[in-house]
Amino acid sequence: MPMIHLSPAIKRLIPLLIPILALISPVAQATKVSLNVNNVDIAEVMDMLSRQQKLNIMLSTGVSGDVSVNLYEVEVSNAIQMIAESADFVVERRQGSYFIRKREDVGKYSYNNLTRLKTFKVQYSDPVAIMDILSKYISSYGNITALPERGLLVVEDKPEFLSRIGGLLEEIDRQPRQILIEAKIFDVTLTDSDVFGIDWATLFKGGQGEVGTSGLVPGTEGIFIDLVTPDLAVFFNALQTKNRLHTVSTPKILALEDQEASTVIGDRQGFKVTTTINQITTESIDFLESGVILKVKPAVDEANRILLQIHPEVSTGTVNQQGIPSQSTTEVTTQMLVSSGQTVFIGGLIRQSTEEGVRGVPILMHIPLLGRLFKQSTYTDVQTETVVLITPYLVQDGMPPPPTEPRLTMSISP
Repeated sequence: MPMIHLSPAIKRLIPLLIPILALISPVAQATKVSLNVNNVDIAEVMDMLSRQQKLNIMLSTGVSGDVSVNLYEVEVSNAIQMIAESADFVVERRQGSYFIRKREDVGKYSYNNLTRLKTFKVQYSDPVAIMDILSKYISSYGNITALPERGLLVVEDKPEFLSRIGGLLEEIDRQPRQILIEAKIFDVTLTDSDVFGIDWATLFKGGQGEVGTSGLVPGTEGIFIDLVTPDLAVFFNALQTKNRLHTVSTPKILALEDQEASTVIGDRQGFKVTTTINQITTESIDFLESGVILKVKPAVDEANRILLQIHPEVSTGTVNQQGIPSQSTTEVTTQMLVSSGQTVFIGGLIRQSTEEGVRGVPILMHIPLLGRLFKQSTYTDVQTETVVLITPYLVQDGMPPPPTEPRLTMSISP
């Protein structure tokens, strides 16, 4: 075979010509395929392409489902892309191989694993709970550490995932809104004519709305809930003139949304609690809480309306000589959606008590020793109905709390 002599200039060009010759060689030219499948699992379609075209095609866990495609004279890389997209999957290409993944896993397993370290401040939420949520949205190279005592999250991940974590944290850890809750709690003394409770329904006819048991049965036995009307102020003034209205409490509470606020007008009676575990006995003191108890949990929707979870309770409790507590209670739990500044009325919380008194002959009943002959003790059963008015006000960001003048014009004194 004759020897071929190349000049030094041509020898220097050979390293530069080899990549160009490889690009135009038949082996390296893009291969086109035609494919027609109907309701065939994507794993079988990719396996067929892999064997025919001698390609490395890998499917991630969870990549499955039937596909139907008709492709004619399409480059292999484009065919793989089209088949994957028809089943709502994504193709990642790396070093000549194809990886079929679910959309939410894109980028998680990239070998370009240059990570960065960044801290995020958690201002309004539990850092540990936030860490559990965000750990589902980092890459396979990412790591999150919570510092609860400082309200910090330390995140190590690729830059694009750090940006994703920052945006998600901003949405989750939003500043909670504040609600000023103004409550008025009254006791109304009942007479023989309204022993089953005052017929509040007559005051709410034609009012702003009706919620609860109103209209279901005659009278208001049990719990009655409604939105207030101006007629209520007139009725309360009439009760006051007859000394049948007593103001129990008028608390004002500034609460965060989704956080419970409560007020208690009553007493706590202590009693012993004995606990035995593994033959070791310990004693502690617990308390029986009774009286007029009001618990309110506000939430705010996108229209700035306030969802109130309301739990009023009227109860009496005793602890006997053996230290066993007992309680009698009337309570209700309800939810109402109102606008800021709109008052909610809750009635029908009836309780019975006994009032002790003394009557007798004036002057003579006060004589020492002999006075007992001219007086006697009296016991009177008294029924009262507890009425609750609740008005929530949404406190706008950067604005002072709204004025708390009552929406109802009433002259009521304790």
